Amino acid sequence: MVRLISQITGRAGRYMVIAVMAGALVSCGSGGSAGDEELELDPIGERDLDNDGLINDIDEDDDNDGLADLVDPFTDRDGDDLDDDSLLSEADATSTDDLDANGDGFTDVSASNVCGSESGSDNNSSTSDWSDNCTVERTSVGGQFADSLFAVGIQRVVYCSGFGTASSYTAFADGEYGPNSEQALMEFQNAEGLTDDGIVGEQTWGALQDRVELLEPGIVNTVPDAYGFSEGRCAGTTLFYQSTTSSVDSDGIVVGGWELARNNPNEAERIPFSYELPFGRL
Repeated sequence: MVRLISQITGRAGRYMVIAVMAGALVSCGSGGSAGDEELELDPIGERDLDNDGLINDIDEDDDNDGLADLVDPFTDRDGDDLDDDSLLSEADATSTDDLDANGDGFTDVSASNVCGSESGSDNNSSTSDWSDNCTVERTSVGGQFADSLFAVGIQRVVYCSGFGTASSYTAFADGEYGPNSEQALMEFQNAEGLTDDGIVGEQTWGALQDRVELLEPGIVNTVPDAYGFSEGRCAGTTLFYQSTTSSVDSDGIVVGGWELARNNPNEAERIPFSYELPFGRL
């Protein structure tokens, strides 16, 4: 949220400067001929810097570097070779010597540290154990990935465990880890005997994973196992999939590659369980 606000205020500041300049030009030229052309404004937010068909204001990655702008340590939309938020050069903004260049309390996101926090290293639930997933915390209190596909999985488990109020798990699990989700997560943590701080770190990730059950085994190398809850609010509904493959030497089974099931009636469709932003309804 801090990063988003700084982006918005930064854009608003640029618009204001442009508006003032435009006003000055209009007033200076008021005595000109009727044939004078009006100044055409092109705000940075209405441009498409990476030519992907999306204007910057709605493009989640408007510099096309593979990182969502909200968690990208270096985003230069105005072409001045400085990060739009921190005003640092790319070298300084992504320097490993200063792991918290923007002062948000979390290690900066980078190609080698995509999770951007001291704990959590798995950015896409590729392993069988959830405990190393990226740490998730409300953006308003300095956290990252509060708007992500990780948040969807967290919300599903919390709601289906009996915490939080909504008409269904699909209504509760919208991918935005806000105050209502945080309160429900704190109640979940309290019930699990964990510190109820609203932060999804190693221990809370483990407790969340322990709640889901194998509903239907799959076929090794072919069909993933289906996971969910056998009782309660979401009884019998597939919420997650986990792939199972043979080891290289065929001496055992390797599990991992967790994915989210799409909401009914498309449970068989799978999407990433990761730090990525959720686009549209699941």
